[in-house]
Amino acid sequence: MDENQPQQNTEKNIKVLRTYTSDMADAIRTNEVSVIKIALAEKEKREREEVYKEAEGTNTSKTFLIIGGVVLITLAVVGSYFLIRQKNINDAPVATIKNIDTFIAFDAYQNIDISNVTNTNDMSNIIKQTPSLGGGLIKVLFPTKNTNETVTSNKFLSALGINPPGALTRSLSDKYLIGKYSNTNITPGSDNATVFIILENKDYNLTYASTLDWEKSLLRDVYVLFNINITDPDSLVFYKQWQDIVVNNKDARVLYGENGEAILYYVFVNKNTFVLTSNIETLKEIITRLITKNATSV
Repeated sequence: MDENQPQQNTEKNIKVLRTYTSDMADAIRTNEVSVIKIALAEKEKREREEVYKEAEGTNTSKTFLIIGGVVLITLAVVGSYFLIRQKNINDAPVATIKNIDTFIAFDAYQNIDISNVTNTNDMSNIIKQTPSLGGGLIKVLFPTKNTNETVTSNKFLSALGINPPGALTRSLSDKYLIGKYSNTNITPGSDNATVFIILENKDYNLTYASTLDWEKSLLRDVYVLFNINITDPDSLVFYKQWQDIVVNNKDARVLYGENGEAILYYVFVNKNTFVLTSNIETLKEIITRLITKNATSV
């Protein structure tokens, strides 16, 4: 019995040692697996974060995206504004010019509202505010009231405070034309273009006789409109006599100023058309265009 006792203890000790060692080995294996798992998980986390960063972009790309978005929004707002503005312009009432024959070919035209015009000073200011063209070009003006009411010749003269003899106003048709001609030595946009008026009559004999009578007050009626420099309201030039002159083979009438310079002309280009202006070059151009227009319309 005593001989076997140590042997049993030894066997027990050996079994305990093996169990502890095995447990340690298992623990180490388990820890290694956990470490590997942790390392793999960390690696996967870093890879996912890199993917997210790539998807989100760098700070620079984000800045460009923000700027691009702001630019697109601004363009959309500006585009909408101009579309609305253009629509309003297209929808605005357009003045209709009726019963006004242009008589001549022109290079440009402009509608002008004379609702507030009460004298030649007002009209002269409106004409000066309309841009003129380059040398040798004609811009015609279509007077209206309240943007759409057509103004006849007699209404036009009345609005300007011009008072021709009654027989003359009765002999005029509703058709007329006012415009400005830029001489060849005038630069575009200048205010020195010459004003001209074309009137149409229904009775040549009556109109011609009435015009001769109008010569007494014609200069005083129109000198402001035609930008004729007269500073003295009692100037002797208002009492000077008109004289005959030939312009482009047409019999015309001219008034000379105090220094002998021609300051106002009128001519019947034909029995129905009367032209009034203050510049010889302008008169020649109007006569030429009237003759050309009449020749092509035949």
